[in-house]
Amino acid sequence: MNQRIANFPLHLRTAALLLFLALAGGLTAQPSEYFFYDNTYVDNIKTVRLHIAGFPHSYPVIDLNGGARLQLTFDDLAPEVHRYAYMFIHCNRDWRPSNLGQLEYNSGYANDYLEDYDFSLRTLMQYTHYNLTFPNRNMRLEKSGNYLLVVYDTQDNDRPIITRRFLVSENLVGVTAQVTRPSVVDKIQTHQEVRLTANTKQLQPRSPLQELSATVLQNGRWDNAVTDVPPNLLGRENVQFTYQDRIIFRGGNEFRNLDVRSVQAPRTQVSSITNEGTFYAMLLAPEESRANSVYLQYFDLNGDFVNFRTDRPVVNLADEFLQENYERFGLDYTGEYIEVTFIFKTRNGLPIDRDLYLFGSFSEWQTKYDYRMVWNPSINAYVGRVLLKQGFYNYYYVTDLAKEAPAGRQFARPGDRVGYDETEDSFDVTENDYLGLIYYRPLGGRYDRLVGSTVTNSNL
Repeated sequence: MNQRIANFPLHLRTAALLLFLALAGGLTAQPSEYFFYDNTYVDNIKTVRLHIAGFPHSYPVIDLNGGARLQLTFDDLAPEVHRYAYMFIHCNRDWRPSNLGQLEYNSGYANDYLEDYDFSLRTLMQYTHYNLTFPNRNMRLEKSGNYLLVVYDTQDNDRPIITRRFLVSENLVGVTAQVTRPSVVDKIQTHQEVRLTANTKQLQPRSPLQELSATVLQNGRWDNAVTDVPPNLLGRENVQFTYQDRIIFRGGNEFRNLDVRSVQAPRTQVSSITNEGTFYAMLLAPEESRANSVYLQYFDLNGDFVNFRTDRPVVNLADEFLQENYERFGLDYTGEYIEVTFIFKTRNGLPIDRDLYLFGSFSEWQTKYDYRMVWNPSINAYVGRVLLKQGFYNYYYVTDLAKEAPAGRQFARPGDRVGYDETEDSFDVTENDYLGLIYYRPLGGRYDRLVGSTVTNSNL
């Protein structure tokens, strides 16, 4: 077992062990062990992205019978080319494997190889860039719901290298969402509450309270998602999820931006840039804590990151011209890798009594060892180094609250152990995206169908 996997808490490893599935056709071997959440399992895999093809800043949600497809890309820093394969696992709304057989949700092969790859061009660090677009002629999805994409190395005992969650929706239910101020007084200045309404005229569930449930994600994060929420108000042709203090999130702060689309002229304050032979090294200017600060609004990607080369503002990601010409501006094969050194200064110049991490989509919304900051007493600040590909990144500095869990108890959600109070602060007016999902399992049904989804913004 990979040492990094072994370091995960036992309850996570146990809950996420692969159940050996009898899949027909295609390759016969199956990955041996992995988690049912977004994760990268080996150190040589970098810059993993999963989004709607052609839209680099989007959530991995597609229609069951629509024309959109999802695109997975990643870089392999290993010197040799590996023979990677992939497979899909259909899951229920709680991300446990459903009772469906593979042939029921995938009318194509059980698994297939990643055939689309090429080598980096004129870069200091050599890598192989892999690209996978699906559904495709070999892998066709026939059911809505939650899916786990697993990529594994067929030359290394089917060792998993990547897992990624994605969603397929039937769009039988029209969903609207509204972000409001919390109803609880002590959260009014720091949190945001979400209310959903689902139009059920087309679906016509027989028992909405038992058959329907909602899940809400903030900025595409599953670690702090509010899940399995039943409707609490029934209308003639709609149901509502309008709880007080249940579908609620910290507003957080605007994410810190790191703009290294250009190595020669980064748009982030930099103290030095050096050529280390096989990569560039960039020392950022020290950053300070934003605890107990005043809210300042500015553009960010709500924790996401993108990799492309263009002088056009990042805010124009949705611009039609950029979408049509995305490949021309991309850094898929020409992007340099940069060892970025982050420096974080606390308010009082003293270390924090908790572990400190860089945190965002690039860390897979986890407090991972590779993103841990280390206290340097010679400069009275935290220092962390991360290898990143050219691009535009969002991140927070966060602390790990694991020590504060009550004895013998676990956090209700993985995101609950992430602390912001000493580093980033939280405001009710912060701009955030919210993804609302409506699941439907009719009485006697065998799996959870995703029948509706919507994306709203707290500034709407």
